[in-house]
Amino acid sequence: MTRKRATPKAEYLRRAVLALTTAAAAAVVFAGCGGSAREGEGDTVRINIPPNASKLVEQGKNVPGVPDRITGTVGDTLVIENRDSSTQFVAGYSISPGQTLEIPLNRAGNYETNCSAHEDKSLRMSVSES
Repeated sequence: MTRKRATPKAEYLRRAVLALTTAAAAAVVFAGCGGSAREGEGDTVRINIPPNASKLVEQGKNVPGVPDRITGTVGDTLVIENRDSSTQFVAGYSISPGQTLEIPLNRAGNYETNCSAHEDKSLRMSVSES
């Protein structure tokens, strides 16, 4: 019996479901209680998703300026700005074009979560104790 190869769309959906499942766990860790960090409580870790990021990912290319690993300290805030024309998904959050999202980093640990601005749809985060 010959096994059919998954279509690109089916493979994309499989990866998206896996990424969202992983992201749900990460969202609990990163979201915590409350909104953004108050001034003076930590640093800002920035990810700027540039215009045409989704097209580059579709072409299998790296997106300039979007790291595949970020590091921070408990009390820092991850700030993600989406300058692309497509909605992006990072750490379980949907970020519309032109939107900026702030995620407080509340728990130390090493995490792998989703990031649609990468071909493999993943982002590694390392959060250390303050």
